[in-house]
Amino acid sequence: MSRPRGQSEASELGEGATISVTCVLDGRCHSVPDEELAIGIAYRGGQYSAVCGHVVTPAPMVAPDGELCPACAERDASHRRRRGFRFRR
Repeated sequence: MSRPRGQSEASELGEGATISVTCVLDGRCHSVPDEELAIGIAYRGGQYSAVCGHVVTPAPMVAPDGELCPACAERDASHRRRRGFRFRR
């Protein structure tokens, strides 16, 4: 996905909140920075860079989360905590 000139990839910044997004290509649940979602939405790209570097093509929001991406979990410790919280009942 292309970005405006001079703008860093959100995954390189390592800051801010992330959202769990399951990718239809690899079936894994990735951690995507909010900034990356905003860029994708603004430019109608439909694909987002996860903190692990994978380019995510999102699954439908009604689909269950895929298996947790180990690289995202390692780079974004809050990703694992949020995922666990969502599935507690």
